Amino acid sequence: MKTRSAVCLGLLHLALCSVGFSESLPKLNHILPRVQEHVKDFEHSLPDFICDEKITSRELMGGKTIHETDIDSTFRGMQNKDRDPDGKAQPFTEWRDIQTIDGRPAPKGQQLTGPFLFGGGFSSVLVEIFSPENSRYFNYKVIGADKVDDKAAVLIKFETRKDQQALLHRELFGTQYVMKGSGKAWIDLASMNVLRLEIQYLDPPMPEGVLSLSVDYAPVVIKEKTFWMPRTVTAEQTVPNPKMPVGGQYIAEYSNYQEFKVSVKMKY
Repeated sequence: MKTRSAVCLGLLHLALCSVGFSESLPKLNHILPRVQEHVKDFEHSLPDFICDEKITSRELMGGKTIHETDIDSTFRGMQNKDRDPDGKAQPFTEWRDIQTIDGRPAPKGQQLTGPFLFGGGFSSVLVEIFSPENSRYFNYKVIGADKVDDKAAVLIKFETRKDQQALLHRELFGTQYVMKGSGKAWIDLASMNVLRLEIQYLDPPMPEGVLSLSVDYAPVVIKEKTFWMPRTVTAEQTVPNPKMPVGGQYIAEYSNYQEFKVSVKMKY
């Protein structure tokens, strides 16, 4: 038994070294506060920005695409001091200007359309899971080491606590339900920012099946400061059906981040 344990420890050491760790995994109490600080910075200190957004919305049947809508838009994020009807601050708001739908120019004021839509993947899910205020509603655990895009990463498993009742999700028709979910986060070892986030939302209120979401992040310099911004958001859902499963897929890709500046011209 001693020999076998020594071999296992040696394999663990090799695995850690292969992704940049020399001895052991960092402790959760060393990782989580730094991740939360970055998320807080993202939520409250991110400058107004603009970027390109490409959305692909698909309806799937038996794993095959039967309907697809492709959208190109300009995406903008802004800080503000507005409050929602419950009196809670909304420090960050999102807005998009749709340019084309399936390659054709979109009319002014065009709303997002497609066979399967998802909202909240750009900023809400990150804040929801890793903001300091919401940590009381989750259980977190360091479970291993990995690599994402050749970056050494710490792998964290998380899940909502069984007794949590504060985090709510709102359906399209206004119905609210208690959030239940579990997932994984890959944390960049060098910066302690989230590289990738995966979550499954469990116990949906209607029988659409489990909703799975993944978000990949990358460093972006805005106003001479580095923020880790979404690069790709992917949401998938399949209605359980033994004969012919029907589902949807939503992919949003973001690029060309820039500071958003408003210029005002005075006429005399």
